[in-house]
Amino acid sequence: MKIMVLGGYGKLGRLIVRFAQQAQWDVTVVAHRDHPRILLGNVRRIIKDVVDLTQKDIARIDVIVDTTGGWRKNTAHVIYDSLAHVVELLDEQPSTRYLKVGGANTLYINREHSQQLQDLPSYYPAKYQFLCAAHQQALTRLRTYSNLVWTYVTPPVNFIPDGLATGEYQVGSEEFKANLRGDDGRGDYISYADFAQGLIAIIKENSHLRQQITLFHGDLPTETK
Repeated sequence: MKIMVLGGYGKLGRLIVRFAQQAQWDVTVVAHRDHPRILLGNVRRIIKDVVDLTQKDIARIDVIVDTTGGWRKNTAHVIYDSLAHVVELLDEQPSTRYLKVGGANTLYINREHSQQLQDLPSYYPAKYQFLCAAHQQALTRLRTYSNLVWTYVTPPVNFIPDGLATGEYQVGSEEFKANLRGDDGRGDYISYADFAQGLIAIIKENSHLRQQITLFHGDLPTETK
């Protein structure tokens, strides 16, 4: 298996690289700049912006995992721009599977799929709407490609970088039962490590094709005295 991790030097990307290596896959990391102090082991490195990737760069790649993103107003465009460029490349190479780590804001909160989590100010106040818009735009673009083998993998609201690695996770649909009064931490937590393990398992199983799904662990852990 040849896997390419976009944003492979990030906290989530590094974990995905580690678990891919444990599966004995051939790993390629793409990053906009090198990080010599971050040791990733025996991986191929492509140091360039995702939007500068070429058909040659992705040739013979079986799976692309896209963890790229931007948290500020001046960088949020990367969420859409990166996805748009990659899916254009994959339109010429549709056998390569593409998994995008998306945003919980895009999850639906009713059966009719007429409302999303991003519509609730108790979860996503006005100051985060620029980020919601970027994730929504990217997902909308992805859904237009019926010929590609894609999966939009959504973390829950409480997506914790340094949470414990338990090796346990659940796969949910694109619907989320929201607490209308605000985030109560119920059923909406996962650590980066468990998310990465779940994503690797989905690749191994070749499951959830052309779907938006959620990977979650359970309730947000609380400190006890």
